[in-house]
Amino acid sequence: MRKIIVSLLVLFFGANVYAVEVTKKNIEFFVEHTTKNVTGVCNEIQMDTPNVQVSGNNYILKSPFEIKIPLLKIVSGDTNRDSHIQEILGYPDTPNILVKIESVQPGKDQIHIIKGKLTIHGNTKDFSTDALVKQENSNSIQVDGSLVVKFSEYELENPSLLFMKAKDEIRVKYHFQIQLK
Repeated sequence: MRKIIVSLLVLFFGANVYAVEVTKKNIEFFVEHTTKNVTGVCNEIQMDTPNVQVSGNNYILKSPFEIKIPLLKIVSGDTNRDSHIQEILGYPDTPNILVKIESVQPGKDQIHIIKGKLTIHGNTKDFSTDALVKQENSNSIQVDGSLVVKFSEYELENPSLLFMKAKDEIRVKYHFQIQLK
């Protein structure tokens, strides 16, 4: 009986559901090529507001949310290369890469496991990524992580330069700063 009462107290008083605002959003894409490695950056990400429950140092997503990465906002410093990548990723028929975050579960040492669905050029696949979620201050957290996506898994053409194809993977690094309200 005591365990039930303690569990109920923790449930009602130890876990708070917060409205949040995402104040910084950054995603980097890294592609390795024999002659030149390329990094693309998107700072103009569109996203739904996450519904987060905080319990101690753990952050749990209470409902799924979506992130849209506009293909026209991914820049690498070379407009011709950017145009070619946009074409490979399906622009103009598919103007966004879509990410649906379905769950965030605590792991060990500030690592949280994020699971969801990633849609590129109309192809949707499940993904799982480890993210470092750390508290900056009493009402702000940072989320940092990475994910490897293969061109072949999404039926995409590997970019090429001088008849040599890039490696069959894109390393995606993400950084979000979230204000708890």
